[in-house]
Amino acid sequence: MALEKLKHFIAFSLLLLLASCLWGETITDIQVQGLRRTKPEVLLEKLEKFKGIDSASFDKKKLEAELEKTQLFSLGDATVSGSTLYITVEEKFSLLPIPFAYASSDGWGGGLVVMDNNAFGIMDQAAVGGFINSSGWRVLAGYSHTQKANSLFGWNVAVNGGKSKTRVREDDGDLLLSYDNRMFGVSAGVNRRLAPWLKASVSSGVNICDVEDSEPASELIIPLTASLTASTASWDGTFLNTTYLSTSATYNYSQWHDNYCTIAARAGHEQHLVQRLRLIAQAGAYHSPDVPVVFAPNQSAAQACILDNACRASTIVGAGAGLEWGIVQTRFGVPSLYVQYQALWADTILSDETWGHGPMAGFKFYLKKIAFPAVDVFGAYNVKTGLFRISAGAGFSY
Repeated sequence: MALEKLKHFIAFSLLLLLASCLWGETITDIQVQGLRRTKPEVLLEKLEKFKGIDSASFDKKKLEAELEKTQLFSLGDATVSGSTLYITVEEKFSLLPIPFAYASSDGWGGGLVVMDNNAFGIMDQAAVGGFINSSGWRVLAGYSHTQKANSLFGWNVAVNGGKSKTRVREDDGDLLLSYDNRMFGVSAGVNRRLAPWLKASVSSGVNICDVEDSEPASELIIPLTASLTASTASWDGTFLNTTYLSTSATYNYSQWHDNYCTIAARAGHEQHLVQRLRLIAQAGAYHSPDVPVVFAPNQSAAQACILDNACRASTIVGAGAGLEWGIVQTRFGVPSLYVQYQALWADTILSDETWGHGPMAGFKFYLKKIAFPAVDVFGAYNVKTGLFRISAGAGFSY
C-alpha cells in the first residue's frame, strides 16, 4: 500500500513538473534595475498589469511598448525566473536645459526652457523658461502632477506673461491689423483618469490682454473649461504611435465685455504599416463666434500649417494625412522624412470665410534619449492662395 501511494505521489509530481514546463508559473513579483532618478514604486505601478499573467505567455514587446509610452524609459532586458519578472531599464534624459531656435516665413524666435519630465522622480512634469521672437518676448512656468494609484486626482498649475506686437493677417498674408499688447495668464486644474485610456479634467484661471493702442480693446477673461481626452499608444520599434481624441467646452467670463463660449476638438492617428513606415493623420476644430480678436486662435487649432500663422479665426476646421518614413536607426536617434496633404476651412476674424488645401513635406530627427523631435524642418504650399511657408527649428517642439 505504501509503495502504491509513493507511485501516485511520483506520478502527480511529474504531472506538476510537466505542467510547469508547458504553462510556466504565474508572475507575482517584478524587480527593476537601472533606475537612477525614478522611485521604483512609481514605475512598478505602471507595470502592475504584468502581474498575474503566465510566465510562458509573457511578451517582451508588450513590455517594451509600455515603457516607451512613458517616454522616460527604454527596455534593456527582461527575463522571467520562477514567478519573478526581472527588468533592466535605461532612463532617458528627463531634466534638460533646452535652448531652441526657429526661423520661418512668418518670423523668427529663440530661447531657453528648462524641463523636467520626471520631477522628483515621480513622473511629474515641470518647466520654466522664456523666449524672444520677431514680435516680442514671453516667460512661462508650469507644473503637472500625474495622478497616482493612491490619489484621487492629478493637478496642474501654469503662469505666463510677455509683451508683443501682434499682427493679424488674411490667409494670403495681407496685413489687416497691428497692435502692441501685454499678456498675462495664470491657470490651475484637476484631472482624473476614468480608464487607462480616458481622462477628464476641469480648469480655470485668468487671461489678460492689455492693448496699448486704441484698437482693439483690452480683455480680461476668466475661462472655465471641461475637457475629455481618450488616447492609446503603441511602440513599433521605430516610432511611438498614438491615437487620441480630445474635446473641450469653455465658458469665458469677460469682466470688461460680453461673455462667450468656446468648443474645440483635436484628433490624431498614427499607424505602423511596414518596417519604419507609418501613416500619420490629424484633425482639429474650433468654434467661438464671439471670441475677441486678441484671443482668437490661428491655424494651430486645426492642426494645420498652410495659412499664414498670423491669420486669426473664430471658427476653423482642418485635417491632414500622409506618411512618415524613419530613414535609419542610429545610436543617436531616428531621422525621418514625412509628407502630408492638408485642407481647412476658416471663418476669419476680420475678413471673409476662407478655405485652403495643399501639400507639406518635412524632415525630423528624433533623439533616442529625448522624447520629442530635436530638429523639424518643413515646407507647405497652399494651392488656393499660392502661399508658400517654410519653417526650420532645432532644440524644441513648438
